[in-house]
Amino acid sequence: MPTFPPWTYRRFSLIGIVCLGLTGCLAPLSLDGQAAALGLRKFYVSGQGFTHLVYAKGEPCARGKLHVYLEGDGLAWLPGNRIAADPTPRHSCVLPLMAVDPAPAIYLGRPCYHGLAKAAGCHPGLWTQKRYSETVLASMLTALKGIVGARPCRPVLIGYSGGGTLAMLMAQRLPQTVTGVVTLAGNLDVAAWARLHGYTPLYGSLDPATLPPLPPAIFQIHLAGESDDNIPAALIRKEASRQPGAKFWMLPRHAHTCPEKKLWPGILAAISGLEAKRLAKAAPFVRLNR
Repeated sequence: MPTFPPWTYRRFSLIGIVCLGLTGCLAPLSLDGQAAALGLRKFYVSGQGFTHLVYAKGEPCARGKLHVYLEGDGLAWLPGNRIAADPTPRHSCVLPLMAVDPAPAIYLGRPCYHGLAKAAGCHPGLWTQKRYSETVLASMLTALKGIVGARPCRPVLIGYSGGGTLAMLMAQRLPQTVTGVVTLAGNLDVAAWARLHGYTPLYGSLDPATLPPLPPAIFQIHLAGESDDNIPAALIRKEASRQPGAKFWMLPRHAHTCPEKKLWPGILAAISGLEAKRLAKAAPFVRLNR
């Protein structure tokens, strides 16, 4: 068993989940309630061997756009170095951001999260050491392709914390279709982050810092909290600096959190501007499901 401390969300307690017959275990009511209060609709989509929960706003790929929101690593660990039975976060920081986004948007859940931890193929490694593994990445990509189908669509991937890691990894696999990547306190150098905290390396996980930079045609914005002691701004700035044309923005007084809601409309406006420029220059569309 790994010896490193719990992930960022050690302050959260384990949440009960509801299991209903053939549907299996449903997402914790707190997260479902948050999504419902924001007017988001919920459905499930198949990935590569796993089921993924999705919350959606608007019609995916309307006007060729889709903003894909990716959550952080959630409740991977409990106090006392105990692995959580269900890694689902108790509260989402990206759902409120998605709700005010004028673009068509989805929240794409990870394998084994949202009450699905006991589903076939799931094991604790997929939310601990292998949280960014090829297994997780392949299923996330398959799920996204299933949502998009044959529709022309150029997604922007928006990831918080470990969701930023996945956003970078997914963009590596979709260089001809992804328009942009936006990370919020993103873990862009997994090995450096583990060394900083004295954690056991995430054996079995992929690391964006070991991969080639993304193509210049994919715009990048990397946001860092000035007071973030989990993923310090210096780590994010260093990785952003090797990405062609990437923008690094410091958020004053922010710790390891999503941007304050009052800041998000301005950030969305910047995303929209970069997205419009990239779409105007885009090469002929290559479908995600190829």
